[in-house]
Amino acid sequence: MITKIKTKAKSMSGFKKFIAVVLVLAILSSITAFAAENAGYYVELDDGETKTTLYTTSTSASEIIKEAGYELSALDVLDLDEFTPGEDSKIRIERSTLVGVNDARGTVYFTFEGTVAQAIDMADTTVGENDLINYSTSAKVSDGMIISIARAFPVDVRAYGKRIPLEMAVGTVADALEKAGVTIGENDVVSHDLSEVVSSGMVIFVDEVTYVEKTETKEIPFDKTTKKSSSYAIGTTKVTTKGVPGEKEITYKEKYVNGVLIDTVVLSEKVTKEPITQVTSVGTKKIQPVKAKGEPISTMGTVDLDANGVPVSYTKVISGSSTAYYGGGTTASGRPAKVGHVAVDPNVIPYGTKLYIVATDGTVYGYAIAADTGGFVHNGTNTVVDVYLDTYDECVQWGRRNVNIYVIG
Repeated sequence: MITKIKTKAKSMSGFKKFIAVVLVLAILSSITAFAAENAGYYVELDDGETKTTLYTTSTSASEIIKEAGYELSALDVLDLDEFTPGEDSKIRIERSTLVGVNDARGTVYFTFEGTVAQAIDMADTTVGENDLINYSTSAKVSDGMIISIARAFPVDVRAYGKRIPLEMAVGTVADALEKAGVTIGENDVVSHDLSEVVSSGMVIFVDEVTYVEKTETKEIPFDKTTKKSSSYAIGTTKVTTKGVPGEKEITYKEKYVNGVLIDTVVLSEKVTKEPITQVTSVGTKKIQPVKAKGEPISTMGTVDLDANGVPVSYTKVISGSSTAYYGGGTTASGRPAKVGHVAVDPNVIPYGTKLYIVATDGTVYGYAIAADTGGFVHNGTNTVVDVYLDTYDECVQWGRRNVNIYVIG
């Protein structure tokens, strides 16, 4: 084709050369204009942590940021003081650090550059001695950081009867005991599981519990019973078998809390001596009626008598055998030994009781006061009274006689 262009040019050589020059100039002008419109330049981007140099033809700062792969938050700021569109220049990205400070009041958010301690101060809050923070106060804040303040609350440790108040923000019962300086002993009991998380107002008890076994001997009270006996007159009661306490060994287990006895459990009981039941005989023998003869031996007092010579008024009649004694001195009750002061069983007839005694053969001893203890009390006979007489011969003459004892006061 060139060849063809060149052949035709022989007849029109001058015109064609002019046309060719015009075409060449037009093409060169078009190329220059295109090159001017698409000329690039270098932009340095700096966000404080990284620097990137980008070759671009864009004149928009935001477009250049996107081309470089940077992402901006709504709080970030572009510093374009050193940026000139189309010329080698610099764009600075000022990153905004969003920080939150959280405590019991809630969370406060703000943009901030500095340390954790400064951020807490900026949030207009304080940190107590026992409060906890989730970051070191000297650490530099970072974007999106939430600084949490765990407020301390009261916890009571009551160890061995002593109160130890604490303040804790977090931790377990074991942590609280360690903070209180309490070491758990082998026999100690803790009111909560050691792994339990502490809470506000919690009271943790630590008690020393010890057990002691001991054996002691205790008395077993004897029982009492009565039986009827024809050996004694109606109205007569007499202890015929004296009661004797028994004994038993008791083994206890005692529980002490902080040295104070709070519980006792019986582990075993063993009888080492059986008690003897006390038997009291109640007379069933009918009272033999009597008719008094002669004057009373005792002139200590007078009593209203009926036609048979026995008291008109009395509370009861005790019948049984009697003997006599003499010798003077002082009776067991402190009264002088003399006619009218008689010896009795004080368990049956108490000292000081007023009596009137008549033998069943009619002999009258008369008015008497229970003042002494009869020797019959210890020998087991059915004697009910020993009357006092002045002489040995009188005692022999009295001998042993059955009598009725009228209790008059």
